[in-house]
Amino acid sequence: MARTANRYLKAQPPTARSKEIFLAGNYLRLSVDSDYTGSDSLENQRKLAKEYAEKNKDVSIVKEYIDDGKSGTSFDRPAFTRMIDDLKRKEINCVIVKDLSRFGREYIEAGNYIEKVFPFLGVRFISIVDRYDSCDAGCDKELLLISLKNLMHEMYARDISKKVGSTFQIKQEKRMFYRSSTIPYGYKMDESNENYCIDEPAAEIVRQIFKRYRQGMSQYELCRQLYQNNVLTPSQYRQTGRIFKSPEDTLKIWQSSTINRILKNPVYMGDVLRHKTQQSFCEGKKSAKVPDEEQILLTGNHSPIVDKDTFLSVQNRLAQIKEEFAAYRMHSDVIAKSKVFEADVLENKVFCGSCKAVMVRAVEYRKVNEKTEQYKVYRCSTHRKISDCCDSRYIEEQALCEILYCTIQEQLLLIKGLKKQIENDVQFSFEGKLRHIEHEKQRITNRKALLEQEYLEQYARYTEGRLTVDEFQEFRKTYTGQKKSCDMQAKELETEETKIRKKRTSIKKMFSAWMALDGETRLTEAMVHCCIERVEVFQDKRIDIRLSYQDCFAMLEKWTEGGK
Repeated sequence: MARTANRYLKAQPPTARSKEIFLAGNYLRLSVDSDYTGSDSLENQRKLAKEYAEKNKDVSIVKEYIDDGKSGTSFDRPAFTRMIDDLKRKEINCVIVKDLSRFGREYIEAGNYIEKVFPFLGVRFISIVDRYDSCDAGCDKELLLISLKNLMHEMYARDISKKVGSTFQIKQEKRMFYRSSTIPYGYKMDESNENYCIDEPAAEIVRQIFKRYRQGMSQYELCRQLYQNNVLTPSQYRQTGRIFKSPEDTLKIWQSSTINRILKNPVYMGDVLRHKTQQSFCEGKKSAKVPDEEQILLTGNHSPIVDKDTFLSVQNRLAQIKEEFAAYRMHSDVIAKSKVFEADVLENKVFCGSCKAVMVRAVEYRKVNEKTEQYKVYRCSTHRKISDCCDSRYIEEQALCEILYCTIQEQLLLIKGLKKQIENDVQFSFEGKLRHIEHEKQRITNRKALLEQEYLEQYARYTEGRLTVDEFQEFRKTYTGQKKSCDMQAKELETEETKIRKKRTSIKKMFSAWMALDGETRLTEAMVHCCIERVEVFQDKRIDIRLSYQDCFAMLEKWTEGGK
């Protein structure tokens, strides 16, 4: 394996790069159908990137993003999304992948990222096996080849999808066990890697969850107890291999949804439920739930963690609680429902100002003229799980939406008031700055040409013996310093030019997007998606709103205050 990796690295042609150190994110992906030990294994991808960084001193790997068991036919992957967010926040400015198939197998979207998105963000993209580096000017000629490769990768993915789908279907019809992408908490693969066997440390946690829920403890109380006992969540356990928190771990709060999935999963009494969802990459169909009667249950597949009586008793309690809640909702005396949207359009946009956790939409009740009214609020998710970890702050959905609407209207007034100036004066200002930068770049180019000419003249004098070694060395030292200064000024001008062009493009986009919302009489879903980036709610009723294109608004406000 090492010889293969070294072959790819040695085959790269030497290129002259700047001394800038790129902060790289190493992106690794393993498909659901990939083998876990072959050339595409996570370990091999990690090793290849590490060896590349060791040989190229201008690249430093600072973060790693892993999508384990994720298909390359879609870019809707958790780790990939986090990587793009980090690129936008400038936490990294380089992406390394083993090859383009690890990056993605959907050729149109992959080409869009490589040829448009990454250059726009100023991101360096490196595909080791394909010997592609966006910082190498010679690689631009290979973009067509890259597109063709991505097309072949997509065709390959569709072909594999058909074959893998057929294999799974045959195994389901024969009621054969096959490994899922994620092994259930409490189990691990046996030595032959063919079936589940009990992972005793995690299995003991599962037994306690079933035991205490059967005894009457609620799911929220179980989350609190697991957190107080320093038990790592299943995802943390998969990453660290530790059941309990160690000094280097950041303890996360267990989710009630995680407890609920454990309690409902028949895998813990030795059965495996298969064919729960169905999708087709080759036909472009997304994952959809399969009706209960069409799902396949493999009974007695492996050793159980809890006995059948315990599992069925827990299912009875879950069903009873569900029925009681449904009956309560049916016979409640709620006469009115106060809500702004049917769906939670502010999902993952409202955060607690203290613990920075997302605030979740919840139902509350109040008395209005001696009758009950139902309304929606946003509460800190940390407090809902573990009340000691944060306070009980909340904000009513209707009040929050009114504040957001007024804030958006205020910015719209600013845009409308500056419409002609934005279209004329601001545009003229940008063009003036770009002309000035172009003039300065030409001045530096001329200066470098004069320096070069002077260097040649002094070198000729030195070779003719009219200049001593010490005199020529002193001149060369001065020449080198002046040339370096010119190069630095040229680089600063290029950076400034890129920033100005980006600002001009952002203002055009902002103006077009926001003006399309003019005339709305209330907050709409389109306004939320277009205008709101993040909202933080504080205990003292203060609200911090970050709008989309906020940098553009700040620039416009500064521009109007300065009168230029």
